[in-house]
This record gives sequence, C-alpha cells and structure tokens, in this order.
Amino acid sequence: MAEISGAQLVIDSLRREGVDTIYVLPGDPVGDIVNGWAAAGHKAIAVRHEQVACMAAQAHSYLTRSVGVCIAASGVGQTNTLTGIANAYSNCWPLLVIGGSAELRRRNMGDFQELPQIETTAPICKWTATVDSIRRIPNLINQAMKQALSGRPGPVYLDLPAEMISGIEDDANVPIPQPAPEPARPMADPQEIRKALEVLAEAERPLLIVGKGAAWSWAEEELLQFVDRTQIPFLTSPMGMGMLPPEHPMNVSAARTQALKGADTILMVGARFNWLFHFGQPPRFAPDFKLVQVDIEGSEIGANVPATVGLVGDAKMVLGQMVDELDEVPVSYGESSWLNDLKAKCAENAAAIEPMLNSDASQIGYYRIFKEIRDFLPKDAIVVADGASTMDISRQVVPVWYPRHRLDAGVAGCVGTGVPFAIASQVVHPDKPVICLQGDWAFGFNGMDIETAARFNLPIVWVIFQNANIDKWVRTHVDKVEDPNDFTPSLRFDVMMEALGGHGEFVERPEQIRPALERAFGSGKASVINVIMDPGAGRRQQEFAWLAREGRMGYS
Repeated sequence: MAEISGAQLVIDSLRREGVDTIYVLPGDPVGDIVNGWAAAGHKAIAVRHEQVACMAAQAHSYLTRSVGVCIAASGVGQTNTLTGIANAYSNCWPLLVIGGSAELRRRNMGDFQELPQIETTAPICKWTATVDSIRRIPNLINQAMKQALSGRPGPVYLDLPAEMISGIEDDANVPIPQPAPEPARPMADPQEIRKALEVLAEAERPLLIVGKGAAWSWAEEELLQFVDRTQIPFLTSPMGMGMLPPEHPMNVSAARTQALKGADTILMVGARFNWLFHFGQPPRFAPDFKLVQVDIEGSEIGANVPATVGLVGDAKMVLGQMVDELDEVPVSYGESSWLNDLKAKCAENAAAIEPMLNSDASQIGYYRIFKEIRDFLPKDAIVVADGASTMDISRQVVPVWYPRHRLDAGVAGCVGTGVPFAIASQVVHPDKPVICLQGDWAFGFNGMDIETAARFNLPIVWVIFQNANIDKWVRTHVDKVEDPNDFTPSLRFDVMMEALGGHGEFVERPEQIRPALERAFGSGKASVINVIMDPGAGRRQQEFAWLAREGRMGYS
C-alpha cells in the first residue's frame, strides 16, 4: 500500500490540470501544500496579503486563458480573498481559490479561525464545494477547473478542511480524472449570422464596440478581418484596447461620446450594457438603435437593451462565422458623413488636450505625465492602471498596441488592483516591460506588495500620481487641518521602494519625468517613480459625468 497525503494530492492535481504558478500567503493549514509545491520546483508567488494573491491569480487567468490559482489560509486569511473574488466575478474571469478551513470534526465548536467560509463566498462564485474526503480531492479540483472555464468564466472556491490536508489515504483508493479540457467554443446559429449581417448592411451610422470578452476569446484576428472587410467604425472598452490596432483608420475611440450618441446600429462583441456603457440608455445612446449582440452567455442577450439579433457563442468563432458569411451578405461602409464627423471629433478632442500634454507648468498635471509615458514606452509594454483619474485619463493618452496588454479595475471599479495585476503581468510575461500607473490613494490599498516584486526580481515600474487627495472630492490640503479626503502631501514612496530592495525616483518638475523613466526601466529592478503633481489637476471637460447617478456625480 502506498500512502499519499491530502496536501500531495492537491499538488499533483493542480499540476495535472496544467497549473504552473500559484499565488499564496502561507499559513495554517495550507503550509504543507505551499511548501510541497515549492519543494517540487513549481512557482509559488508568496505575497503579503491574501487580496493580492487573489487579484494576481485572476489577472494570470486573463493573460493566459487558463485558471489562475490562489491558496489562502483559514478564517480571516480566506475572507481576505473576498474582494478579489468579487472582482473576478464582476469581470467574468476564471479563478480558483483554495481556502484552508477549520477541521470538520470540530465545526460549530469554535475551532481555530472557524468562519462560515462557504456561506460568505458562495454568492460571488460560480461554484463552491467543501472537500469531505481525501480521496475526492482530485475530482473536486477537476470539477472546479471545468466550472471556472465553462461558458461565461468566473471564480470558484474549494474549501479544504485541515484534516483533509494533513490526512493520509491509500493512493489505490483515489480516483484520478482526466484533466479539464480546453473550454468549449460554441458557434452561433448560421441563420442568425445571416440576419445579423442583413441588419448591419442597412445601417447608416454603424458602430462596433469591442469588450474584454473578445480579448478573453483571443478574437483579435477575426475582429481585424471583419473591420478591414466592412470598414465599420469601432471603439473598445478599457480592457478591449489593443484588440484592434490603435492607428487603424476606423478607430473612433477618441470620439466615444459622439459615436455612442449617434450610432443607429451597434455590433456589441464581448461587452455588456452595464455602467461602463451607460446601460445603453439615452442620453448616452440614441433611442431605439438596432443592436447585434455577441455574447457567450445567452442570458446576457437583450439585457438592458433589446437585441435586434442575438448571437450566442464564443466571440472568436462567431466573428469567424460573420467574416465567412460576408461573401454571401456583403457589408461595406467606407467613407461617409458619419465617419467623417467622427474623425473630425477625434481631431477636435485631440486638439483640446494638446496644451495639457505639453504644459511646462511647475505643478504637473495628469496629461503631461502620460504624454512622457506615451512617448517613452515600447509598443509591447503591458499597461496596468489603477485609481480614478489616473485610470480614466490614461486611456485617452497611452495607446495599447497588442491584445491583453492593458489591465485595470474593470466592471467592479475595484481600487487596489494595480499592484497585484502588475505582479501577475510580469510573472506571465517576464520578457516584456510592465508599467503600473497608480494614484497615491490606489497605491495605498496594496502598496506593501511592491516588496513582492523586489523579492522575486520582477522589474515592474510603478508611476505614482501623488496629488495627496481622494480624487473628485477635495483638491486642497491644508496643513494641520483634518479632512477625510486629504492625505499628507509629498510622501516619499520612492524611498519606501528603495528600502524594500528596489529603485526609487522622486519627480517634482515636468523635465524630470523622462529621465526618471529611463533610469527606472534601465535599473532592471522593481521601481517606483513618485511624481508630485498639482492637487487640482483633473481631466478635460466631459459632456457627461463619469457615472450616471443622480445628484453631483451625474445626471437624473
């Protein structure tokens, strides 16, 4: 009889399922799993907070089209992952969180760190389960992988009681499943494909909207073929950036408001009519526009906006069907007053920010910082953005040239994702430059984990936009006056990075930005460029408020 521990079964099962990296904070009772994984030569990124591990794991998923894995200790260790799980749930990203938990035999007795982990986690997961038998570990991990990847992806949680980890089983009694297959790529009904193209062919003011669902599907090749064949104007969601070349003549992202308001027919691919796209409602959209909607989740079709044609399927496959059907149902727009007006608006908006991009004012604004970053970064750089105006304005100025090369908070609007997303980006792409653009408020959420980057020799460059206030509310700091919206100005985050083993730069004037970027990227170390900026700086005037709520933030 050969005996095997529950911890070893977890390790073997994860490897069998193709996992090569786990994100962890070691602790009781998962220590044997984490240490065994590392001892076997597998990559374990140990962080300083479980939220970071969970957020990094989901970014790993998105960047690799696989299931990222986070392993957390019991009780409050596991509950520290909840915000990360919620973010993955909102963004429809696969994620496996394995949480250690109190022993089954001592449940409801007040065992060490005993909490209702399944009950608190289940509402924001696709699937949850508790391991109640050591021999079931491989099957439950296999089920978790399938659930996370199937259909619309999402997070799953596996509760692992302490005695299931430390216990021993005869390996002859342990069923071993086949690894979870690649997620299915369903195609849409061919008749509906034809209907969709017929609707698009009649459009006078067409618009293509590309979301991160298309990026998850790796649909960039089919998207480009469709745009080139039809000459349809397009814009993207924030993480849809890079799915089509930013210099493409049909890119009207810089005229986003005018494009959304004016389109009479919209092709929506892998995006949703949630708050990011203003629910598809007037005044942000034209009333009664026609909608061709592509989504892998059937229940999403017609959500908030009635779909003229709904195409349920994988974005890559459905777009391939549409491209193939263009021979039978031609759709071609070319030059039009609609496109010319959008291009004119793009030029107008570009001209409006030009003075801010080139400002030499001693107090530095957002646009000047982003202009220097834009002009410095190579095209293959991965851009991570985190914060309010820092995240929003970066989309206007810093282009993204390749798919899945921009990560930000996404649908949950979750501040604090920057540090973990940047860590995962550099782990997945060690050969590419990674830059993380963060407001000082956003940096504070998970900033201590810049030490993780330094410890693992991840040469990420953080640019911290330090305006010393919580953006959009109070923009002035008065010394010795307490205000919940203000921070102490000119904090030395760069010195913090140096103390943790990385490289630091302190920037107070515009002409210092470019040399600081050169030195930071040239250092080969995890780096912080700490930019002291105008506390009153903001974005250019917008036609609509950023969030459609009544009162001071939006319109009624």
